[in-house]
Amino acid sequence: MTQITNNYFELLSLPLCFDIDRQELDKAYRSLQQVSHPDRFVNESAQRQREAVQQTALNIEAYQALKSLVQRACHLMTLLGHEFDLGSYTVSDVALLMEQMEYREQLSDIKDNNELEELDAFAKKIKSLSQDMTAKISKQFKHLQQINSLDNTRFDSSSLKNLICELQFLTKLALDLDEVEEQLMLIQ
Repeated sequence: MTQITNNYFELLSLPLCFDIDRQELDKAYRSLQQVSHPDRFVNESAQRQREAVQQTALNIEAYQALKSLVQRACHLMTLLGHEFDLGSYTVSDVALLMEQMEYREQLSDIKDNNELEELDAFAKKIKSLSQDMTAKISKQFKHLQQINSLDNTRFDSSSLKNLICELQFLTKLALDLDEVEEQLMLIQ
């Protein structure tokens, strides 16, 4: 029963690619959970129960990682031979850093001035930027996978890493936008 693997795509029987069907991911996860859920092993040995708990934890970890575009991208980078620890990666693109600061200031101004309509327009802009960023990352991964089949050393991963960092920023900003929206709705 225990299927310990570091490849979440393999665990969930999904193709090794950035673009995955969310419904297929959900279906694969539910299927795995049905087979390995600890409740199915209550009459088994303590060892089997422990294995079921471990497998369930791994299934959840894999599902959460592949559900998140940023985590999926980081995991795929590693599987394709380009180690990437997002937490310790430093973005050196000054323009990107300045843009992030401007977006944060804009969100702060919207919140301070209770501008719900401005917030809606800003949220649409961030959503559009996130979709564009996701498309760029997808394109880069397709290119990387083509190169990997030929020669892994020819790919400069710094551009892809910067795109993933930018997507992470936009994802966090979108969460903050939702939080500000909730706060402004309470005030209205």
